[in-house]
Amino acid sequence: MTIQSRSEILFVAFFILAALFPLAAGLSYALAYSMGIAGALGTGFTLQYWQTVLGHSGFWTSAGLSMAVAAGCVLLSTGLALAIVLTFQRQLVHSRLRFGIYWPLAIPPIVAAFWGFQLLGSSGLLARFAAGTGLIQGPEDFPPLINDPGQVGVILVLTMATFPFFTVVAQQFFRSEHIPELMRLARTLGASHRQAVWRIAVPVLLRKLRPVLVLYSVFLFGAYEVPLILGNQSNRMISILIAQKFRRFDLLELPQAYVITVLYALIVLGMLIGFRPGRETKGHAL
Repeated sequence: MTIQSRSEILFVAFFILAALFPLAAGLSYALAYSMGIAGALGTGFTLQYWQTVLGHSGFWTSAGLSMAVAAGCVLLSTGLALAIVLTFQRQLVHSRLRFGIYWPLAIPPIVAAFWGFQLLGSSGLLARFAAGTGLIQGPEDFPPLINDPGQVGVILVLTMATFPFFTVVAQQFFRSEHIPELMRLARTLGASHRQAVWRIAVPVLLRKLRPVLVLYSVFLFGAYEVPLILGNQSNRMISILIAQKFRRFDLLELPQAYVITVLYALIVLGMLIGFRPGRETKGHAL
């Protein structure tokens, strides 16, 4: 056995012990608690908590809302990132503009949530600006973007916090995949600029960005701080629903919280399994 193979085995063993084992242990305990096998309410195997959660519309509404928010944020962030990279590809080389793209990445989610509250609220900066310029009669006429049922404020703030990272990654792929050279070659062969963008640049960037889009979809699906501060609590995302179940004084809510936690983990696992880079690479090679 070579030194390199030993190092790989040690790395895999360390990764399993440090990352996978605690995760598997936690999910196993949550599954046991949700079935009445473990915990303070453990009286024996039962599926009544699963039936309660799956038979109630609250879980499905929260899961669907979380998926819609994640999909909306990813779509908006991807569109903004591609538009910036393809429009300002030369300007992004300068350090000042790149710094303007980088600095939002250092803002914690809770700070972004408070910033969104000050910007999008009925007494926020946008409402006052609209009232001051005569677009609306007063700040109270500003459309509700905070705690609204459609989670518009949550989507906007999460998009503003997400698209800079997409822009940075897309800019790197724009250079590493030699897209400018490919576009110039297409132009010499008779393609218009729009055809070169939509048939070469955009498909190549989307294919390279696909792993990032999937991982960020998982991250946004479980976002907590921004939905907690800006979201509508009667129409809750799944992370808020789990937290509220755990924090209630009714012990009968705890098994349901563990049920939703297990279902959340299964949804995330399904999203990750749905992304199959091996199959995509094989099909592209063919």
